[in-house]
Amino acid sequence: MIRFENVTKKYIINDKEIKVVDDVNLFIFKKEIYGLVGETGSGKSTILRLMNGFIEPDFGDIFLMGKKLDSTSKHELVKDTSMIFQGFNLLSNLNVMDNVILPAKIRKENKKNSIIKAKEILSFVGLSNFEQAYIRNLSGGQKQRVAIARSLMTRPQLIFCDEPTSALDEKMSYEILLLLRDINEQFETTIVLVSHNISVIKAICSRVGIIERGKLTNILPLEQKKIAPKSYKEAFLSD
Repeated sequence: MIRFENVTKKYIINDKEIKVVDDVNLFIFKKEIYGLVGETGSGKSTILRLMNGFIEPDFGDIFLMGKKLDSTSKHELVKDTSMIFQGFNLLSNLNVMDNVILPAKIRKENKKNSIIKAKEILSFVGLSNFEQAYIRNLSGGQKQRVAIARSLMTRPQLIFCDEPTSALDEKMSYEILLLLRDINEQFETTIVLVSHNISVIKAICSRVGIIERGKLTNILPLEQKKIAPKSYKEAFLSD
């Protein structure tokens, strides 16, 4: 689904050339939930931006869904991807429904069909009664659910998540992780999740790539664990 071949990305920082991503090779399987973990500044978010075509590598090749990602193919390939951000990236002047249908509106899809689809997705993410609510009136967890619903409007094959739970408390974080796992299982969506939080990665990912100073130093398999404790007490008592 995703392949990096000797990918390097450099920036000039204080007149010094820094390899933010340094000769990275990796392969992410279809339908996998793959984690990238590392300290702040390790290069993990840059790797994510390379994957979704936001930036281009200085050296090496990137392949998405079997095709090389470059300036020619990028526009078509990214249509099958979505992004979930740390800060939600919602429009506060629009209500929940208008935020969710925004990708369909940009693609000039039929409005009636888009609304029907959005209602189904909002039900899936647990926000059936919030269609007309404004973003400013929602909790952090509800905002992230809206962002996830929006990401599903295009039925993407790939979803990229950049620290999707860092703005949430622990209990809500687990609920969002459970929702992401449901998306992976029900829609067979490949998910790449970037986090500095090891517990988040261990809760949901089947494999994790450890990024240190721009290098992929280890790739480790992970056992799937029970997630989404029902209460704070359960969270403290669970293993």
